[in-house]
Amino acid sequence: MAKSYDVIIVGAGMVGALSAILLAKSSLRIALIDQHDGEYLLSVPPAYDARVSAISSQSKALLESAEVWQGIDKSRIACYDNMVVWDGLGDGFIDFNAQVTAMPELGHLVENAVLNQQLMTRVRALKSVDLYLSDTLESHELSESRVRAELSSGQILEAQVMIAADGALSKLRTENAFDTLEWDYGHHAIVTTIEIAQSHQNTAWQSFGEEGILAFLPLPSVAQKHYVSIVWSVPPNEAKSLMALDEHAFCRRLHYAMNKRFDVLGITQVRQAIPLRQRHAKQYVKAGLALIGDAAHTIHPLAGQGANLGFGDVKALVEVLEKAHRRGEHLGSSKVLRRYQRARMLDNIAMAAGMEAFKRLFSTQQPLLVQLRNIGMKQFHRNTSLKRKLVARAAGLSSFS
Repeated sequence: MAKSYDVIIVGAGMVGALSAILLAKSSLRIALIDQHDGEYLLSVPPAYDARVSAISSQSKALLESAEVWQGIDKSRIACYDNMVVWDGLGDGFIDFNAQVTAMPELGHLVENAVLNQQLMTRVRALKSVDLYLSDTLESHELSESRVRAELSSGQILEAQVMIAADGALSKLRTENAFDTLEWDYGHHAIVTTIEIAQSHQNTAWQSFGEEGILAFLPLPSVAQKHYVSIVWSVPPNEAKSLMALDEHAFCRRLHYAMNKRFDVLGITQVRQAIPLRQRHAKQYVKAGLALIGDAAHTIHPLAGQGANLGFGDVKALVEVLEKAHRRGEHLGSSKVLRRYQRARMLDNIAMAAGMEAFKRLFSTQQPLLVQLRNIGMKQFHRNTSLKRKLVARAAGLSSFS
């Protein structure tokens, strides 16, 4: 016999697990499916997880409302109240300071594994969420009136609506023929954790230069030693060369790439190289199905907004489904789900377009454009009002709409 739910969520990563927690607060019955077993092996500092997320004020508030943020070990969270961006080919720079922009902080850095673990801890405490872990979606049927899913374990589930939170290579998006606009960025992101000699000053540092796009993201200090997570975006051939370097040579290249601002003492986590691809679904919904997070869109990591866009999707979709539930509307109807699409698509497209323009602007090394770029950065740096607006947008406190 089929088990009946209100919502089936496929994918128990950050956005899927958070969706389950928030929907469960509305007395909805949730089925959460993932091929992963839901257990995360945490590294031991200073070997912080190589994959970290920048969490905006809005995302933090959403995690607090889900009673997730409060449970994260504070020694695994780094607050940053300043961001410095500079042009490695000139003298232009922009300094975003929380005090100047009237914010208590610009954001927080937390390891993906730490956040995922706490999300799953919270999910397991909810009686209205049934977990189907180490299991996969074998087949499914969608309609305006019902969603039916068969799992590889043989279990059959039914619900009003299904949420695809199954990541950038979403099987649900592909199987249901969602058209996408996508292209390779021509960059691979090298991520790892390093120890530096100087304090990171609770600052996120980002350089654009001939060595690629390089971000130094602050992590908690341990025994007065200082650590940062790096995201180094370079062309694929350059990424291959950097990955082939031994630790000493790699650290020397990092030192040079950051204009010698930091002495790099060593690597504390295995390096990873991740191909970067822009992808955006032309529609987020069909009868009975909604795409969220990376299943709906992926962008360049240079602004650290990937996780925040996904959490923004969660907030909007949960609000739409909660209101529809209170009104007695069918959750999977196209009429209901299009409200979520209208709430999110413009903001997500605007962010993706902005990141693409930013990446192209700072990838060029043509002298005239470099000169104009540096002039523009200096003028922007002096414009406090404009900086406030950009910081508020990144924090999720305003939108493009």
